[in-house]
Amino acid sequence: MLNENIYYVDERILKRIDLDFELIEKKDWFKLYQNKAEKSFWRLDEWDKYQIQMFVKLKSAENWTEFNDQHLRIEFLKECRGLSNEKCKWKDCSRKALNNLVFCELHAYIEMGVRK
Repeated sequence: MLNENIYYVDERILKRIDLDFELIEKKDWFKLYQNKAEKSFWRLDEWDKYQIQMFVKLKSAENWTEFNDQHLRIEFLKECRGLSNEKCKWKDCSRKALNNLVFCELHAYIEMGVRK
């Protein structure tokens, strides 16, 4: 059972998808899956060697390719990396920087392209 709303895709997640999910549709750069047991909908990024592949729980299958998950991805980045005691180095930013980085999650994701 997947208890979070977003995951980095690795071998463990791919095995879970194969076992517990049914592919519903492929469109654009995504695949729509439905959990066989609880019937929830999930979106899988198509694999791309230049991007981090993510598996994201959706509120519904309606407009599933247009669901904006940027906030989830930014919060997940913060959760996975954790925060340091240092202030973000981006001009006029008062947030704490991510661990092992000089920028907060927002500037790391949006401005620097950090995904993991």
